[in-house]
Amino acid sequence: MLTYAGMVSAFRNRLLAETRSLGRSLSEEEIAACETHYRLLQEWGRRMNLTGLKDEGAIVRRHFLEPIAVADLLENRGRLVDLGSGNGFPAIPLKILRPGIDLVLVESSEKKSAFLWAVLRQIGAQGARVETRRVGRPGDLADLLPCRYLTLRAVRARDVLKGEGGTILEPGGRALFFVTPDEVESLRERPIAGLHLLESRSLPSGPRSVVAILCSAGVS
Repeated sequence: MLTYAGMVSAFRNRLLAETRSLGRSLSEEEIAACETHYRLLQEWGRRMNLTGLKDEGAIVRRHFLEPIAVADLLENRGRLVDLGSGNGFPAIPLKILRPGIDLVLVESSEKKSAFLWAVLRQIGAQGARVETRRVGRPGDLADLLPCRYLTLRAVRARDVLKGEGGTILEPGGRALFFVTPDEVESLRERPIAGLHLLESRSLPSGPRSVVAILCSAGVS
């Protein structure tokens, strides 16, 4: 049975190989921070449910390669609000790759919030915090919106952002929704108030994984 050190070493090798396959590269500091996130995911995952994925390759592709594949869409500044942060993906890897952003992780579970704080502390993230709160409408995010970037995965965006809750994105801002192709079509056919679908991009984790890229309605 692999020790944590062995698992982290195998993770590092897989991450480097998969990242190279995308034509991307990571600095030693970025690799070390990703290793820390992965190690804590394994350690905390023994006593709480943080991911349904058990295979190392699936974890690398789903949790790490997806944010690596879209990091070029973010500038190294502005506030990123991540809804339903859970295990910290994709937002924490995006923070690792764009350390200049101000990261706000919004999570309803106190236990998962404790995990997120542990990751942020151990990777030495500056300008990052966890907000433990339930969000059922845009008004629940009044103190955090508008933001430059809004991300979510495994959260029903339409339910959380329903109704008229004010401006969601700053001028020039983008929302990145990690969804399925069917959900992209739904966003195109029935737009969320205040948001406009610009395009979608396939993700390296599989054909059913895409990122929908949105801007404020009336802006392109």
